Amino acid sequence: MINNIQFRIMNIFRIYKSIIYFAIASSTLFIACDRDDDDDVPVIVDDVYTPVEMTPVSGLRIAWDYSSLQQLADEGSSPEMIRLSDSSLVMVYESAGSIHLKKSLNNGVSWDNSSVLFSKSTHKGYDGEYELTYTDLMVQPTIVLLENGDLLAACGVRYRYTVSDSDIEFPASIRVRRIAENGTVMEPVQEVYTNLGCEHPDFLQLPDGVVQLYFSNGSSSVDLEMMSSTELSVDIEEQRIEMISSGDGGQTWSGAVEEFGPDGMYSAWTGSKVIASRANKNNNCPSATIVNNDIVIAYGDNNTVTYKPYVVRSSITNNWPYPITGDTPDRDYALYEILPEKYNMGVPDLVSLPQGETILAYETNAGRPSDKKIMEVAISSENAMDFKHRTRPFPFSLDTEAVGNSLLYFNDSSVVALTSTDFQNNETLAPWMIKGYLVNELVINKREIENHPIFVGGQSEANIRVGLGIDETNLYVDALAIDPTPVLAEAGTENGDGIYLYIDAPNRSLLDVDAGIFKFWISSKGEVVRWDGKEGSWIPGSSDGVEVIETATDSGYKLAITLSKEELVNFNTDGIRFGVGLSDFVNPEEGKTELLSLCEDMRSSTWLKVSF
Repeated sequence: MINNIQFRIMNIFRIYKSIIYFAIASSTLFIACDRDDDDDVPVIVDDVYTPVEMTPVSGLRIAWDYSSLQQLADEGSSPEMIRLSDSSLVMVYESAGSIHLKKSLNNGVSWDNSSVLFSKSTHKGYDGEYELTYTDLMVQPTIVLLENGDLLAACGVRYRYTVSDSDIEFPASIRVRRIAENGTVMEPVQEVYTNLGCEHPDFLQLPDGVVQLYFSNGSSSVDLEMMSSTELSVDIEEQRIEMISSGDGGQTWSGAVEEFGPDGMYSAWTGSKVIASRANKNNNCPSATIVNNDIVIAYGDNNTVTYKPYVVRSSITNNWPYPITGDTPDRDYALYEILPEKYNMGVPDLVSLPQGETILAYETNAGRPSDKKIMEVAISSENAMDFKHRTRPFPFSLDTEAVGNSLLYFNDSSVVALTSTDFQNNETLAPWMIKGYLVNELVINKREIENHPIFVGGQSEANIRVGLGIDETNLYVDALAIDPTPVLAEAGTENGDGIYLYIDAPNRSLLDVDAGIFKFWISSKGEVVRWDGKEGSWIPGSSDGVEVIETATDSGYKLAITLSKEELVNFNTDGIRFGVGLSDFVNPEEGKTELLSLCEDMRSSTWLKVSF
């Protein structure tokens, strides 16, 4: 009985289903026939290529030089470097709980033996009848050259003691030391501030000679009861950016110990000015510089979840009249791009360049294991805002970290990045440096090539320097290559040493490549391969109009290249976009290609602007 009922229901369902299908088919046919007479209905055709113009990558970019990679000491962390008035270099770094100082008289090619600037120390304390041994660890060094030639160095101090075979450690102090008379006399060490969470000092001298010392500071003090208790809690719920100052070159400071309560029962350090804070968050690791007429401080801020670099600013003439709390117009997210919270990006270092730009370093775990951060550097074209053009100076693998970073303006054409890394040693951090060349947009107005300002060579010992020239008929390119392992490519292939040239002749600045955009590969022996851009693809082209003179050198090769403007269709006489790359092989089957910093093979908007 049940089966018959089910059978009837299924038949009824099939009938209704057939009716519905017939109605839909009839409606579709009617609509289709009706549309045949309707000219307003768009007709779907195959996709048509449309070039997309992009806002070009503009301004300064940094090209890092792998061949300059250098280890500065056997072990240590948090290196920082300055240049003295006699052009020598001084570096401070932390090693085994003390701060060391090294000097180089030949631009960092070699370094003298280190001397101890701040020494690790121990002292005794008691918990009732139990004696405890405390260790003062010197960390996070910084150093500045004053206008009178004296040096000021500072470091943070971490207190450590052992309870039941467990080390308890917390930041608690800032110490300063003057190095007077052109670096020959080391004056006594001063303790200029003490508080729970007190760390990461950074100096800034103002035009009027006042020296400011910025640091991170906690919201509770270190008192005798805390230091005598095995129940010590080192949780720092909030850190602020604070500042003390000196009007006599670091001999005396605004920080001081004051007594409070009946008969001076309580004492605390006072005299610091709160610069920036956020309730129940950490604002820490300040780095200060002068940008135009402002003091600008970069620091780490865990506003939501992870740390990101922020900046605060104040005029030099009336600096920091009030604390910057919460989100106000005086506080800015430093980067141009809003990056995901899963990326932890803290411990910044900020440096102003005489050319007007500002560079910002920080450590990041973006695209890496969370416990293996690496140094990243970004650039601001003006006012130390919207930092972009991000690069990573050290080409380390994912299992290598590079933290405790700093920057040095080296000379008019280069900067130096310093880091602490376990590169080549998986157990011990050591200070390393690498040089980066400042590559800016070019103005070319003559045939003779006197300079080679474009550099590519951040991935291996091989590198190239490139210069440009121009006249009424030709574009000229000189490439000086250093390559200790020359590999010749077979005819018609790119599997060997050589260079790539990219030319957006009409200066279209496209998302991809199209008419008037060209790519050349020139081997170390002068063989030329050419591609023409067409509707988003590279199409093989003729090498007519390209002349190459190849010269072998002691360290590699030189290529003098002449490109006929007539063969570069729609050549813009006001300017083009230009890219360059290095092809470096160890054998015909193994090699790599590296392009100029920020350049992409298919995107002419990323290539360098060249004006004529």
